[in-house]
Amino acid sequence: MINVSLRRLEVFLAIVDTGSFSRAAELLNIAQPSVSAHIRALEERVGGAVFERRRGSRPLLTELGRSVSEHAREMLAEVDDMRADIINMRGETSDRLVISIQRGLANFALKDALTSFALARPDLQLVVRVGKHEEVVQDLRESIADVGCVQVNEEIRGLDSRVIGAQKLRLIAAPDHPLARKRRIRPEAVARHGFVSAPPGSVFGKSVSRLLAGVGIRDLKLVAQATEYQFLRELVIAGVGIACSTEASVAGDLAAGRLVALDVAVPDLFFEIRVLTAARRPLTRPMRDLSDHLAAFAPSPHARSLTPDA
Repeated sequence: MINVSLRRLEVFLAIVDTGSFSRAAELLNIAQPSVSAHIRALEERVGGAVFERRRGSRPLLTELGRSVSEHAREMLAEVDDMRADIINMRGETSDRLVISIQRGLANFALKDALTSFALARPDLQLVVRVGKHEEVVQDLRESIADVGCVQVNEEIRGLDSRVIGAQKLRLIAAPDHPLARKRRIRPEAVARHGFVSAPPGSVFGKSVSRLLAGVGIRDLKLVAQATEYQFLRELVIAGVGIACSTEASVAGDLAAGRLVALDVAVPDLFFEIRVLTAARRPLTRPMRDLSDHLAAFAPSPHARSLTPDA
């Protein structure tokens, strides 16, 4: 019997579906060398090459690879069905509802939504797991959470998502930063200054970089990184560099004058707020109620937002 881990099959199918090792790595949020290592281990297990590798060309499935692909899809589909059955059985008898939510949403944009839902539903034990985007997705894929909530503009493979709102992003700096008092700053001028950011390899860091690049702020000069917003803001307040953060997270500091929003001549930038559930899992009534409650509190892109002078 060939013993192949489900994770290796997921990596293998990600390459098949995206057409490249690098895009599979980006899709799965892992390093490309890790993708290659998974495929080497898979090939050792099945006893041959699953791809024809030609430099500069899309990896093509070998005959063995096509056979592995067919079986891998069947196996992963069966695993998904098993997870769904277990979750549904648990949901039918449980008064416990678990949400895994991205830290920025839990601490700022949806904090009141979570507390008011817990108060309104004493019949449910609400369990809130707070973490990074990657941790929220993993919680759903491993059936640890019933519902997830993240801020991202793309669909997430293997999960169903509902867009419930959007968060505006702000470029922020210390009040004494050279750009703080300028108006209609050109994107290329912003890019010449140092940035404080989440790690560029994280989903949040990549998403921010893509949005900024889309409006002409490219090749950021990262002068510091922080995995937690609270320390990132301290770096910005101290004058270490510029940061790009959600409006909800910086509202208090802008109002108090500890930070300023830069007036950059670019279109408004937004992250969609998405409620996530496992694919093919029927929604229970508590899951639907929580999703609707979060949607009622989620910020809208059409709501009034802070101006740089606020």
